[in-house]
Amino acid sequence: ISESKNLRISKSQNFRISELYLNDFPENKDLYPKLKNVKAATVDMNCSDPGFEAVAAQYLKVFDDVITAVEEKPGDVQTACDRLVAVGKMHRQKVSGMNVSMFQNMEEPFILMVKHVLQDRFNEKAEMLYRKFFQFCLKYLLEGFNG
Repeated sequence: ISESKNLRISKSQNFRISELYLNDFPENKDLYPKLKNVKAATVDMNCSDPGFEAVAAQYLKVFDDVITAVEEKPGDVQTACDRLVAVGKMHRQKVSGMNVSMFQNMEEPFILMVKHVLQDRFNEKAEMLYRKFFQFCLKYLLEGFNG
C-alpha cells in the first residue's frame, strides 16, 4: 500500500468511479434508498445525483483515512481500527436493514476503484495487497457492526 498516496481521489475521479459503480453494479440500485440524501429515482448512469456523489466520497474517505492513519503510524494501527469500528457501529445504528454481507459486497467495487485509479500500475500483486487491505478493513467494520 506504499503507493497509497496515488490513491487519493480527486472530484473528477470520484465522479468516474461512481459512474463505473453504477454501470458495473446495477443490482445495488435497490439499496439506494438507504443512502442519506440520495434519491434513487434520480440516480442514473451519468451519476448526476449530488447525493450519490457525496455518499461515494464519504465511503472513499473512510478508506483514505485508514490508509493515512497506517502511513502516519505504521507500528500502531489502532487509529485506523478505531475509525473502522466507529463506521461499523454507525451503520448498525443508522442504517435499517443493513446486514453483514453488504459490507463484504463492497470488496469488488473497491477493487474496481483501485484498478481504475492505479491503471497500468494495477497488477496481481497490487490486487492481492488491496484485497488484504479490504479484508483488514472488513474485520474492523464488522467488529463495530456486530459489537
